[in-house]
Amino acid sequence: MSESSAAVPSRFILENLPVAWAMASGGLRSVLPLPRKGGLDTTPLDLTMKAPSAALLAAYDSWSGMDTARFGATLPPHFAAARMAMGTISRLTARAPYPLLSVLNQGVCLRINTPLPRTGVFQLHGELLDASDDGYRARIHSRISIGPKADPQAMIIDSYAAVMIKSRPKGDKSPAPAERDFATIGQWQAGAREGVTFFKLTGDFNPIHTLPAMAKRTRFKGCIMHGYGCFAQVFETIRHQGHDIAEIDVRFIRPLPLPSPLLSIQMTQSKDDNGRYGVRLIDGAGNTYQAGDVLLRGDV
Repeated sequence: MSESSAAVPSRFILENLPVAWAMASGGLRSVLPLPRKGGLDTTPLDLTMKAPSAALLAAYDSWSGMDTARFGATLPPHFAAARMAMGTISRLTARAPYPLLSVLNQGVCLRINTPLPRTGVFQLHGELLDASDDGYRARIHSRISIGPKADPQAMIIDSYAAVMIKSRPKGDKSPAPAERDFATIGQWQAGAREGVTFFKLTGDFNPIHTLPAMAKRTRFKGCIMHGYGCFAQVFETIRHQGHDIAEIDVRFIRPLPLPSPLLSIQMTQSKDDNGRYGVRLIDGAGNTYQAGDVLLRGDV
């Protein structure tokens, strides 16, 4: 399902520069001694954005494995989150009183009320809902609504990020979730330059994903894949099973090293008490990289 970095034109970087700049300036703002207003700034952000070029969308469709036969007339929901909303998410996240150069995305929830068109102008409304910590990890929660002027809440994006403050005491772990009837519905393997490819397609630049020499100096000892990139592969694999997703909520459990092992995308065969199927991204050794649940359109 993946497309090599060489196959994705570098010219898309220019189209995605506003996203890259928003992310870079947000990280810089968090470490500079700039004056801040008292308390957390929760002022909403409202802006407009044009749809991306047809060429960029086509390249992203190919990389993500989008089911174009069924959904090709609409914008991939994961693209709206990873590229179109990311600049707004970065601006909101920069308001948190934490060193955001070390921020990591921790999950995303998409509620798709109406499919997004592939062309036109979109309205974005963003709010910072939470920026707090327990002494070990900071939690940052932003919410973005996006849609055309006639339907500004066509899609709701809840984005979760975290900043490590200090290590938790050994043995301080959450209980393992109850086992469910997961079955493999697809496989994916990320190449060594998958992070560069995703950067070209979305503008989501971070050295931890794209620059091996710098990534080796981090606690990950090498490049890791964008959480939103893994999420896109999970999303489209579910749709390739003939499903239409109404809402999906996925947590990014552990970083995925690049190149990655062969990964299985799994979905439960039965619903939980809330009518949702479980989903996860897991490797052959049993390591889970993403996990969550999905509500299908026919089950709403």
